[in-house]
Order: sequence, then structure tokens, then C-alpha cells
Amino acid sequence: MGKIYLIRHGETDSNKGHRFQGQMDLPLNGTGLAQARQMARYMADKRIDVIYCSSMLRACMTAAELALSKNLAYKPMDLLKEISFGDWEGLEYGEINRRWPKEMEAFLHRPAEWEPPNGETFAAAQRRCRLAFEQIFAEQGHDKNIAIVSHGGIIRLQLCLALGIPLNNLWRLSVYNVSVSTLSDWQGSLCVDTMNVADFLAGSVEAHVV
Repeated sequence: MGKIYLIRHGETDSNKGHRFQGQMDLPLNGTGLAQARQMARYMADKRIDVIYCSSMLRACMTAAELALSKNLAYKPMDLLKEISFGDWEGLEYGEINRRWPKEMEAFLHRPAEWEPPNGETFAAAQRRCRLAFEQIFAEQGHDKNIAIVSHGGIIRLQLCLALGIPLNNLWRLSVYNVSVSTLSDWQGSLCVDTMNVADFLAGSVEAHVV
């Protein structure tokens, strides 16, 4: 039986400013880098055989801290990129709500029906998540302990897949920066052991939504 560790990247300036970043390729800020190092220390006593991550800079920077602590390489994967928010990327919540009130209402309350302007639906992104799982298991089998570093939206979608949660309940799952959610892999059947563990940050966590 293998373990899957779903890890969100550390804080970026867009997280701090409550801006939608999606597929804007932004780095960690100083706080995010410190968070990534704290996460790596938390993971020190956990066996990791391989590390995958989103190919986006903030995820790679987070994965690099874990990889350094484990003396491993990390494998970037485009399938794990954050959801594309299209025309919303770089904008604050208030501005989006003023310009696209109906779309924001769907995003918050009916995410399965949300269609972002020039972006990606949650259903389409979840299909990427499923393909990513399939590719990782095809490469690694089901007995290894695998860390997957990605994004808040992607991890929520992965947890929805594992738990059979409808997409309209997506926002009932909290995923903090550098939080760790753990799944057991029973030959391809995923069981969720823990979700959104981030108490190792000792009170410095902020629940950034996207």
C-alpha cells in the first residue's frame, strides 16, 4: 500500500492580495518560501519515494524545498497546473464581482455550472486531475509513497475525486498554503486519511481560497 501526499504551494503575493492567479506563473514570496521550508521539515519523518509537481513556478519552488530535504529530484507535470481563470486572472475578488456578478455567484455557489470567461471549467480541470493520477500510477505503480505538489483548486478537485464529492460541494474543502492531505492507495482505490494539515505553521496560516 502506498501513500499519496497532496501538498499545496506556499504563499504568493497574489494569495496575500486576494487576487485570482490561476495560470499566471508567479513565484513564492518570502513568506511562501519560509512556509515551504516548514513543510519540508514537517515531512522529514515521512518516507517519500518520488515527488511530482505542477510545472508552474510556485509549485516547483515549493517542491524544490521538499526535494532538497529528501535528496530527490522532482518531476514537473503540466497536467497539475492550476485551473485557468481566464479573464479573471490578476484581478481582485471585488472587481470580479462588480464586472461578472452572475459568474461569481456561480463560482461560489454552483461551481459545477461555472463557466469562466476565456478560462477552464472545474469539470475540465478535474479531467486533467484524473489523467494526472493515471499517468503517475502508470509510471510508479501503487506501492510507492508519492508527494504531489500543486494548487488549491487542483487539490480540491483531487479530493473530490477520491471522496466522490460532487463539484458543487468543492468549496466545503479547505486547502491552506503548504497544507498536506494524505491518501492511502489500495491498488488504485484512494482512501483519504487526513486533509488540510497545516498546524506545523504554528499559527501563521491564512486560508487563501485560490
